[in-house]
Amino acid sequence: MGEKRRLRMKWGMMILIICLVAIQSEAYGTSWKWELFLKDVDCDFYYDPDTVTRSPENIVRVWWKEVFKTKEVLKSRGFTRSEYEKAAYQINVTEINCKKKEFCRKFFMLCSDEGENIFCTIHRRKSDEWIPMREEHATGALYWKLCQ
Repeated sequence: MGEKRRLRMKWGMMILIICLVAIQSEAYGTSWKWELFLKDVDCDFYYDPDTVTRSPENIVRVWWKEVFKTKEVLKSRGFTRSEYEKAAYQINVTEINCKKKEFCRKFFMLCSDEGENIFCTIHRRKSDEWIPMREEHATGALYWKLCQ
């Protein structure tokens, strides 16, 4: 039973990614309502309030974007191949457990300025891993914005 559920969840995530790629590619900049929630030296961080959902268990799911101020940001995160040099921003889907103060990133996609999809993946080994909230991280700022 658990294996079937996991398989359905993986297929659901793949369909979600395909839809994101289609939407993002077709209507770059017009289908999102990004609102700034944090700035730091490396990135500006935005979230789309229209994507915020809340479960009965008080788990918030949100789509958010990191706009890179320099190319060094990606290199510092281990993205060193030449195809990542075009990346200008990253779209993330994250769940935040407001009760436990934990977050879980479901997937992310790196994109260029032209809306061209460079990279899209589900982080399988981390997708079910809940990480304690860190206030200095962008997810900490999202926690304070969406869970309080």
